[in-house]
Amino acid sequence: MENKKSSGTKTLFISAEVTETVLDWPSMIDAIRCSYAVPHGNRTSFRAVARDEGVWMRSLVSVPPNSAVMGAKIFGRSSGRGVSYLVPLFDRVTSELLALIDGRHLTALRTAATSAVAVDLLAKPGALNLGVIGSGGEARAHVKAIANVRSIDSIAVYSPTPQKREQFAADLARELNVKCHAVSHAEQAVSNADLVVCAARSHDERPVLDGNWLMQGTLLVSIGSTIPEQRELDIRSIERCDLIVCDMLHEVADETGDFIEAKAQGLNFSSKLATLNDLVLGRLSERVRTSRMPMYKSVGAAIQDLTVAELAWRRAVDAGLARELEMSLTLQQV
Repeated sequence: MENKKSSGTKTLFISAEVTETVLDWPSMIDAIRCSYAVPHGNRTSFRAVARDEGVWMRSLVSVPPNSAVMGAKIFGRSSGRGVSYLVPLFDRVTSELLALIDGRHLTALRTAATSAVAVDLLAKPGALNLGVIGSGGEARAHVKAIANVRSIDSIAVYSPTPQKREQFAADLARELNVKCHAVSHAEQAVSNADLVVCAARSHDERPVLDGNWLMQGTLLVSIGSTIPEQRELDIRSIERCDLIVCDMLHEVADETGDFIEAKAQGLNFSSKLATLNDLVLGRLSERVRTSRMPMYKSVGAAIQDLTVAELAWRRAVDAGLARELEMSLTLQQV
């Protein structure tokens, strides 16, 4: 006979607005760095994707190291093109459902915090001239996160809509007290940059970056192409980069439009690939030192979501901002 009992823990709900209120860049970046400073093994699995016409569901699961929780991020797009995100956190000891978190803001925050960890280890010393392609939430988050690990001398931003790129430049110049200007072509944004952040795939899935525009020694960060149908980088960009650090190596190589196309065109890039886990563990020091043009390529990983979600949960509880739900799950002893 199955042994079942009701959990005594009340599940908490944490809104997207609360997560933004309680989180800060230094804490998120430090938490991500600590999560990647432990060998990962099987702590994070590949994502699962289910599709039908015009709709999809994705899930990412993880048991983060040095953590009291385990959980997942589940998100889906409807036929009306709306997307919602849910992060359930479970107690690692009791399996009780601790919290349900609205993950609307978590993706941009954890992606940027993780990129900042990579940039801090890959970028050359000194103040950086930053080139940005994209002016949306992901691009803004990246500039702010990077400013927490490196000094920025100047920022040049390009996106197709003049009003959006001008507003981006004005906002970031004011918030970071740094020179920031909008430009009318992507090449102008990246051609003199020490660090290039690509955070905007094209609408027709043609690459937004031409690798010939980049200076030797530039660090490239690419986060805008995460599935086979998306393109952000051209083949020349991948060809020129001699070290490609990935948050999820096999997903970058096999499931992103950029690398699928490069492979189809006969480019062999497998020897260039390395993991962010190995970078943070110090296993790539010599490759970083000798790299002429490194890249950090991100598709996102559940370990990032869960690390930042746990931080948000703890902060929300401490601040009294988590709402108790009139529910609990039934626990089954196995």
